Amino acid sequence: MNVTATIVGAGLSGLIAAHAWPHALVVEREPAPRQNHKAVLRFRSEAISALTGVEFRKVVVRKALWSDGAFCTPTLRHANLYSSKVLGRIENDRSIWALEPVERWVAPDDFYERLVEAVRSRISWGAEVDFKHRSVDDKPPMLSTVPLPVTLKALGVASDGLRFTHAPITVRRYAVTDCDVFQTIYFPELSTSLYRASITGNLLIAESMGLGEELEREQEELEAAFGIEGRLSHIETANQKYGKIVPVDPMARRALLLRLTTRYGIYSFGRFATWRNVLLDDLVHDIAVIKRLLAGDQYTTRLAAAT
Repeated sequence: MNVTATIVGAGLSGLIAAHAWPHALVVEREPAPRQNHKAVLRFRSEAISALTGVEFRKVVVRKALWSDGAFCTPTLRHANLYSSKVLGRIENDRSIWALEPVERWVAPDDFYERLVEAVRSRISWGAEVDFKHRSVDDKPPMLSTVPLPVTLKALGVASDGLRFTHAPITVRRYAVTDCDVFQTIYFPELSTSLYRASITGNLLIAESMGLGEELEREQEELEAAFGIEGRLSHIETANQKYGKIVPVDPMARRALLLRLTTRYGIYSFGRFATWRNVLLDDLVHDIAVIKRLLAGDQYTTRLAAAT
């Protein structure tokens, strides 16, 4: 096999990268497949479907905001509460402003398992990567999905004063009897740790900050908001350590990513490795950028890092 790259991490980002680099080896520290992403998998286009060969379902998603036991139109208060809940600070343009129906492409619930199966022969499970002795001259190049602060610490690289703040979330999944809709409700009020819940077909996925609500209380809130009393059955609860990340200064962040590339030959890939709130859809663009960098020179690298 003509190995073109080493991909660090067999999560969704790493497995998507493995489809873009069909001869790359994938290194994963976990001893076996483990699906850490339990939140909703909706896409804004069919690009990831085309790349991976996994068929998505095109749907119309309808959204609403639930506050104090009723639906309402978002206000500045709701936006500030929601931002404070999910980021710990107030920022503009949170998603609760956009409640109009939208077209989306929904991945099958076994999307992760399908990606693993497609590249299984190239994955080394239970393998560690030695970042500390990494050099830009090492071959093949490395695509890393490891969280940026973890990579910096392993290399002994200073974070240039950036604080990488993240908050865990709890994701609960419920089966909804006799249901096939695509809906999302936002919960801005601080009286509940729920911040978003979505029905995808007959699966309801509820996302909460921290440890989440007590199960019975959460289920009552969801049944009232969606109007599905008596239809919910709890399937599983999962905790995601890097559930929400707080953005950092973009110029300083880019400078760190450029340093990883030019000094260590590490190309950061995915939300946590680049420490920015991007969608999985955005990985298609990032793949094109990295391929251009790999085929270019130092000038190309610096130019791409500045954009």
